[in-house]
Amino acid sequence: LQSHLDMVPQANSDSTHCFETDPIEAYVDGEWVKAKGTTLGSDNGIGVAAALAVLEAPEVVHGPLELLFTVQEEIGMIGASKLEPNLLQGEILLNLDSEEEGMLSIGCAAHVLCVD
Repeated sequence: LQSHLDMVPQANSDSTHCFETDPIEAYVDGEWVKAKGTTLGSDNGIGVAAALAVLEAPEVVHGPLELLFTVQEEIGMIGASKLEPNLLQGEILLNLDSEEEGMLSIGCAAHVLCVD
């Protein structure tokens, strides 16, 4: 199960938020967690959370798993390009990332499956 850890920090045009020094001010708005004046900055945090949830949940039956968390994906796949060729033992890699709300995308180099 693969996800990336980096994020795209972006403040609203009327915000003076500095991502290097200021904390994210999260709040709940109905069913949504939002941030005051900025993005939440999580980007692929849902993929990271999903992979960790699979490991944590005793009711999820699975075989041996490897979790791969890469960095610097947003600026050119730098983390993925630095992987050692024999680091992982698995034969299947599931990339847990998506751009669409309510859609799960599972992809690999040759194919992408999207489920609504």
